[in-house]
Amino acid sequence: MSAHRIGLIGCGWFAPFHVEALRGLRDRAEIVWAADPDADKARHIADDAGCRPLADYREGLGDVDAVIAIVPHHLHHPITLECLAAGRHVLLEKPMANTLAQCDEMIEAAERASRTLMIALPHRYRQCMQAFRRHVTDGAYGPLCMLDALMDESMQGYALGWLSRRETLGGGVFFSSSPHMIDPMLWIAGPVRHAEMVGTSTGLEMEGEDTAASIMKFESGAIGMTRHTWGSPRSNTWYTMRAMCRDGWVTLTSTPDGDFFNEGVRCPWKTRITALTANGEMTLLESDEGLDLRPEVEHFLDCVESGAEPQTGGRTARAIIALVEGAYARADADGANVP
Repeated sequence: MSAHRIGLIGCGWFAPFHVEALRGLRDRAEIVWAADPDADKARHIADDAGCRPLADYREGLGDVDAVIAIVPHHLHHPITLECLAAGRHVLLEKPMANTLAQCDEMIEAAERASRTLMIALPHRYRQCMQAFRRHVTDGAYGPLCMLDALMDESMQGYALGWLSRRETLGGGVFFSSSPHMIDPMLWIAGPVRHAEMVGTSTGLEMEGEDTAASIMKFESGAIGMTRHTWGSPRSNTWYTMRAMCRDGWVTLTSTPDGDFFNEGVRCPWKTRITALTANGEMTLLESDEGLDLRPEVEHFLDCVESGAEPQTGGRTARAIIALVEGAYARADADGANVP
């Protein structure tokens, strides 16, 4: 089978992560073009990827089999619909869209076109999260009682641009980035019966909450909690997920060993899984795995080739939007998401 021809839509800060992932899959995929209205950004990513730059992705849709869209959230819906209508498979950065109605249109469009629509929720595809899930669900530490996750990020001093506006972001940090914790939790613990959130502002110049916490009750009986901030005075451990099982704690930590926002894809990482029981603590995994998107992109290519539904397909991603919107509605009614 010849390599899949890929177009990159959006050449911002996160685009190099996809370029690096595809660089490791040269036998399966070729980047044909990189598109961005900002000519300098398009040229920079195109030079890195060894492809041609475009100002308008529409000009290149006839030259590719699939696209990876890395664009502001309010553009997810129209760009996805255009690409699906052109017969292209779509790997779309999370969140799926800014409303449930838009999600439904996108799901229907993908089914109508018989094309793969996958939402990029990368943490469940990471090797460390795969291992964490196995340790939590294999029964060695007893049944799961609680999942507790924290993302500690400092965006103080950065120009947030479209991230600062509800119209383009879709909400606040809970809508935009807490799905990085919610999706693995749903994957590990199953469907949610009830979810609530509270949010506040630490002073970042943005319309939505920059700091949020949530609590969930899973149908299994387990409890889930997320805590997430973009306004940390100084980031400590960037990503933590802890599982309290009846007979022990299993903890995953993953953090940059450098300046993540400035070093980007070149930043080194430290990742660890530990177990704590009545007999003491043991290390289950230590690695330098960071935000390696190759497993995620590989799954997308597998689904394109087989026609299988992606693990994070439209309906899975829609369920996260529904959970978040429901939690927002309860918070708005109770005044729980105000500074």
